Amino acid sequence: MQRIIKKLFILSIIGFAIVGFLLVLGQIAGLVIMNGTMIIKSSEYLSTIAYLLSAVAAILGFILHYMKVKEE
Repeated sequence: MQRIIKKLFILSIIGFAIVGFLLVLGQIAGLVIMNGTMIIKSSEYLSTIAYLLSAVAAILGFILHYMKVKEE
């Protein structure tokens, strides 16, 4: 069970990083070409996904913390 949660945690972190990078890249591109709509749409489309992935990663990280095997 711990291995599955750890893999999901890693996938959610990677997904969050990729979506966050695309979000910022879209906003920078909109800024460079002076397109305010692109900046707003980039945020509208990707921010919800980024927030969800970060929340999933936080919850899984919290669960993993409590699943650690205590060493004696």
